Amino acid sequence: MKLIILFFFGASLGSFLGLVIDRFPQESIIFPASHCNHCKKQLKAWDLIPVLSQIWRKSRCGYCQSKIPIWYALFESLTGILVLLLESGSLSLSQFLLVLAGLVLAIYDIKHREYPLMVWLVFAGLVLALLGFNLPFFLFLLLAILAEIFPLKMGSGDFLYMALIALVFSVTDLLWVIQISSFMGILFAALFQQKSQPIPFIPFLLLGLICYLPLVSFVF
Repeated sequence: MKLIILFFFGASLGSFLGLVIDRFPQESIIFPASHCNHCKKQLKAWDLIPVLSQIWRKSRCGYCQSKIPIWYALFESLTGILVLLLESGSLSLSQFLLVLAGLVLAIYDIKHREYPLMVWLVFAGLVLALLGFNLPFFLFLLLAILAEIFPLKMGSGDFLYMALIALVFSVTDLLWVIQISSFMGILFAALFQQKSQPIPFIPFLLLGLICYLPLVSFVF
């Protein structure tokens, strides 16, 4: 029973963060109340049960039958699983925040092709409150600033997420994450991406981090 409660607590957190991804910064995340993006009908309490409501409705609005993107349920499920991993001790609180930030930033990057700096600042503030500053964090901040001024191969948002990773992991660990992420990004570009289109790299940084987490105790 405890695990079910924790899962739905995490899924509810994901539901709120999904709202942030949808609305920020163009709209208020408080008003208006949750509604269908197509017909604008305000959702009832039973429409807002994380994961279950979307499954019950077969990923369609209960009022206008418009399609609801599947990423909502997937995102809520992942945040629920993250809370379970935190509870079990498989993730530390700082690692939990790092992966959660990565999920939000990656989906935002894919959906909007923008970087929500205020969202990053919230997560950075939480991680900094837990762990404090270090030199690699400032170095990646500097690279992010330079990426805003000069046409570097990577965007400032990529460097900002690396700065977060540098707070939680050592430089050696971060280099492993970057190598795994780069390999995945190159493979994706070779198989699916048109050469003229830029690749959102934060999703690959997140995937590289997730792949590396089980190995972090064994790679030196």
